[in-house]
Amino acid sequence: MAGVRMRGRNWLVRRVERELGPQLGQLRYVAFSRRIYWNVLAPCLLIGFAFGAIAEFVSPIRSTREAGHFNDPAFFVITSMLTGLVLWAMTFLGSFRKLLVLDGGIVAKYSQKHTRLVIPWAEIVPGTLKAVTTADGTDPERRLVARRKVSLGAGGSNAVVFQARDTFWIFASNQDPAPLVTAIHGAMNDAGTPGAAQAAAGALPAVVLTGRMTLD
Repeated sequence: MAGVRMRGRNWLVRRVERELGPQLGQLRYVAFSRRIYWNVLAPCLLIGFAFGAIAEFVSPIRSTREAGHFNDPAFFVITSMLTGLVLWAMTFLGSFRKLLVLDGGIVAKYSQKHTRLVIPWAEIVPGTLKAVTTADGTDPERRLVARRKVSLGAGGSNAVVFQARDTFWIFASNQDPAPLVTAIHGAMNDAGTPGAAQAAAGALPAVVLTGRMTLD
């Protein structure tokens, strides 16, 4: 889909398209998953102030400030808050995830080549593709039980799950899971993947989880 405007198709996604295009074809859909960890902001700020207080009692090299006097309150507050915010910003590494649907398969964890995950359609077990959700808005991944499962998303109230390589892969997000399931089914069908019809059967509508669900 070169030249086609698509939500989420940034420079990193376009790089993946160029590199994997000969193998997997064109990009069809980009699924988003994001979660900001606001609950750790306050602890990170407290840690920042703890580091700031320790620094007040340790004279840094080449500093003319006297240690242990807190003689510059504004400097102490600003540096402590900045330290806490930097710690909190480090959680962003796991706060934003995408799942790419291409003609020939799924791509995830693609920011680095050594972490990139490529799953061709032929490796997905027919009939295991399904959408799940929860009535109370909690993350459905916590209720999915399997011997081996791997999270591909940052979390959310909906999830798309499928089995490949003896592992259940779960992409949880707050997006409607229907477009992702439809994109996967369409790509599998167009690629002539054996069992594509079986993969679509029962995938939608999303199953509402009220308790634990065993995938194996």
